[in-house]
Amino acid sequence: MKQSGKLWDIALYMVAAVVVVMGALGAVSALMNPAGPPGGSTPRPKVGIVQRLREPFPGRTQLNVLLLGCDDVEEVSRSDTIMVLFLNPRLKRAAVLSIPRDSRVQIPGHGLDKINHAYAFGEAELAQQTVEQFLGITVDYYAQIGFDTFVEVVDELGGVNVDVEKRMRKVTYYENIDLHKGYQHLDGREALQFVRYRNDGDVQRGKRQQQLLRALVDQKLNIMNSHRLLAAGSKIIEQLNTDIDWYAGYDLLRVLRQIPASGIMIGTAPIADTSINGVYYGEVRTHDLRQLLGEINDHLSGAQRLAGTIEVCNGSGATGVAGVAAERLTESGFEIADVGNADSFEYHRTVINHRAGDREVARRVREVLAVPDAQLIEQHNWDDEAEVRAVVVLGKDFDAGRVTARRAY
Repeated sequence: MKQSGKLWDIALYMVAAVVVVMGALGAVSALMNPAGPPGGSTPRPKVGIVQRLREPFPGRTQLNVLLLGCDDVEEVSRSDTIMVLFLNPRLKRAAVLSIPRDSRVQIPGHGLDKINHAYAFGEAELAQQTVEQFLGITVDYYAQIGFDTFVEVVDELGGVNVDVEKRMRKVTYYENIDLHKGYQHLDGREALQFVRYRNDGDVQRGKRQQQLLRALVDQKLNIMNSHRLLAAGSKIIEQLNTDIDWYAGYDLLRVLRQIPASGIMIGTAPIADTSINGVYYGEVRTHDLRQLLGEINDHLSGAQRLAGTIEVCNGSGATGVAGVAAERLTESGFEIADVGNADSFEYHRTVINHRAGDREVARRVREVLAVPDAQLIEQHNWDDEAEVRAVVVLGKDFDAGRVTARRAY
């Protein structure tokens, strides 16, 4: 395989996609490797000057890609990770929606059941139909890959450093999860344990998946790691199952590589724990899901919602930071209800507590204050009639100088 400059660049973004969505998006991007698919039966697109100038996905303002990470450990294969990638190729915006695998939904021909059973009943085709019916969307493409490949990819990338928030241990016939609390280096198997641990529910597991993805992006996606990225990309190609052709794959690459971090929104379908005949399910909170889908549409189209009223608290102890944050938020359209000190000056990480249904408000606050790792906490006991929609507790990760230098959003 000729290792030209273009190939190095394509491999970089191909595997960037892998880490961004747990290997599934990497499966999509693997098709963008100009070496051709195994067997060479599908021709790759010509990449001449006309192709480069042609607009990707002409006439399309939105594409939806179903991403499946499948578990073949048990006797029946199920989709353990289910995500939908939403893309606006015109505005270079994207959103990734995680769907907890135990979400109770209608599966065509099988009635109400856990959404991950759709793959067991009818593989990718039925999984696609189920997601389309559940979200009220049309899925344009799908990509599916197994967890053994995820393990190999993480190992090829040299592992990843992650802060494990608590002791994680679960040993069964099918699983052997044994991780200690603290910041540590995880190899592929350990990374898989981290994202599959679910004793605290699917929502928390979804957050850990996103945490690992961000860590991989931050630590591994650089040109100095190109040799590892190429090796990881080959693993994806070997195990890929997708209906994306070369032309669509090439266009996807062109769009993905142009999307800035600020153009990506990540969310999880909201569910509530329930038990039916002794079986655990995630009952979908329909109203909240519709609101989240509305926020995704707003994000993709570039629309902005009302900013809302915010309280700002100094949790770092640094002089004047709450005032700087309040000023910056005001410039961005927010109203400030109060500015003061938090209950402690020992906050290392900024926390944004928000009213149920106001996660998009919290996300905008996080973006305005340039604290990408700020923790967003939904408070279900919030008074719905209250004027304040979010309370910001500034941690030591808030850089007042950096925020002052930024222009209003």
